[in-house]
Parts: sequence; C-alpha cells; structure tokens
Amino acid sequence: MINEYTSRRRMLGELEDVSSKAAEMAREGRAKDAGLALESYKSPYQVSTALKEMGRSLEKRPVETRLEKNLQDAELRMAKALEPARIGAKVGPILGLMGTLIPMGPALIGLSQGDIKSMADNLVIAFATTVIGLVVGGICYSALVVKSRWYRQDLSDLEYAVDIMRSRIDETK
Repeated sequence: MINEYTSRRRMLGELEDVSSKAAEMAREGRAKDAGLALESYKSPYQVSTALKEMGRSLEKRPVETRLEKNLQDAELRMAKALEPARIGAKVGPILGLMGTLIPMGPALIGLSQGDIKSMADNLVIAFATTVIGLVVGGICYSALVVKSRWYRQDLSDLEYAVDIMRSRIDETK
C-alpha cells in the first residue's frame, strides 16, 4: 500500500491533453500513435493498464463498445485488487475469535482441576489472539477504505478520459 501511495499522481490536465491527442490521432487513422500517446501518461498501475488497453482498442471497430469494455475490465481489476484487504478485514476477527474460544476449553478444564497456572496460560493465549485478530481486521479495513477511494477516483478519471475520446472521435460524424 505504501508503494502504491508513493507512486500515485493525478494530473487531470495532462490526462485531458493525452486523451484529446489520442482521439485526434485515432480519428486521423493513426491508431498506433494514439495508443502510444495514451501509454505515455504516467499514472497509477490500474489507470495505466486501462489506458494501454484503450489505446489498443482505438485500432479496432467499434471503438465506443471496446472503450466501454475497457472501463468495465478496469473496474473488475480494481475490485480484484481490493479482495485481499476485504478478506483480511473479515477473516482477521473471525480467526481472532477462534483463537479465543479454542484455548478457553483447556482453561476451563484447568480451572476445574485447580490448575491456575494452566488456566492463566490459556487465557493469555486466548486474549492475545483476540487482540491480534482485531488489529489485523482494523488494518485491513483501513487499507480497504483508502484503496477504495483511490480506485473510485481512478475509475472516474478513466471515464472522463473515455468521454473526451468519444466526443473527439464523434466530431467527424
């Protein structure tokens, strides 16, 4: 997440320029150059991957349908990238609860047999796993919230770029 944070940069004006230039080149029949123009935009991984695919889409017809498909694919890639954090946010506390309940059996047996040392050891394990599970869940949830916001913004930028390209390509019709 730190790596992604440090590599994030958003230059909306530059994205507008690149999208307009790519659409002009595609309209002139220079689809390969348009694809290279889109690839030149330095952006987060998810956005640059989508822009590369959009650049390839400008070479084939129907362009609008392919651009829409690229947006949908980008959205699916972003959802997939969020899955580990989503799973960690849910599974961390579940495992913490399991780690709490499992040592409680031996702790209760130790209590019934008067073995306070055994009971105390098992309770320490039980409470430690609870805390660890909650910490894991909290960290994953925080990462999920932040990355979701980043990806929503990226998707919004991609939709904006597609709208610019569509309007420029449609100017000839």
